[in-house]
Amino acid sequence: MIELAAALFVFLAIGTGALLLLAPFRSSGESSDDRLRSLNATQHEPEPAPLSLERRALRSSMPALRNLLGNTAWAEKTAADLLRANIKLRVGEYLLVRVLAGVTMAVVPFVLFQSHVAGLIVAGAGGLVGLMAPAYYVRFVRDRRLARIETQLIEFLPALGSSLRSGFAFKPAVEAATLQVSAPLGDELATLLNDLNLGADSATALEDMGDRVGSRDLDVVITAIQVQRTTGGNLPEILDAAAAALRDRERIRGEVKTFTAQQRLTGLVLSVYPVLVGLLLLAIMPSVWSKLFTEPAGQMMLAIAVVLQVVGFLAIQRALKIEV
Repeated sequence: MIELAAALFVFLAIGTGALLLLAPFRSSGESSDDRLRSLNATQHEPEPAPLSLERRALRSSMPALRNLLGNTAWAEKTAADLLRANIKLRVGEYLLVRVLAGVTMAVVPFVLFQSHVAGLIVAGAGGLVGLMAPAYYVRFVRDRRLARIETQLIEFLPALGSSLRSGFAFKPAVEAATLQVSAPLGDELATLLNDLNLGADSATALEDMGDRVGSRDLDVVITAIQVQRTTGGNLPEILDAAAAALRDRERIRGEVKTFTAQQRLTGLVLSVYPVLVGLLLLAIMPSVWSKLFTEPAGQMMLAIAVVLQVVGFLAIQRALKIEV
């Protein structure tokens, strides 16, 4: 118990120190004044580069961690995932959360099992789970938000087409249609309008919106709008056709979920069933099944079973992931 208390104390000390270092410098985004100054500086250059309103927040408030991350591919991808998940964390903060979770999940079982071989296996598995759990959470939140945006996009495009048919220009039409859309698509459209108000051209603002959201459906719509503005055509009809195509894709996704419902339920049952049976047998025959926790051989078997169970669950989820 002394080792466990010491490990928890170290974890709390490190976590508190990290929060104290990061909290005063935490910022959710760039202010409008800073963006205006950036636009003015770009406009006064002798040979201005193409306008870009991409948000590039600092990777971390700690210089050493910021230099370590730099502009690496992992940092770029992680920053994009955090932005698309609408999680107000810097890449450095996110990395510290993953490291602290991994260390905690590794130290606790290692201390509990008193450095046995089974303790090493469980500590390694726990550290891996703690390290990857925040990544899976970010991915889950990102995918859920993306699915919500794509569903709202099907409702937004007809409204935008109706505004254009009424005689509005592109920007007023987007403003009128945005009033009918809630978050999260409404937030992205508000950022788009803010970019347009700050002086960005519509092509750049639309491209930045596509980069922020990361949706293939939205990329198709943006491409259609860009082509129409370049070659001409009836934009309301193009938007209606895009909405019909997206609606068909959504219908197909629903059918795929329906066809795979039994397999997903089977995977859930296979993941939960062994745990429930083990707890039931432990309650019925505690003298026998308690050896899994007290004997080295039982601890080894229990550790291997946990690892195989996690691997099986991830394999089932991977097999049932069907892209439409």
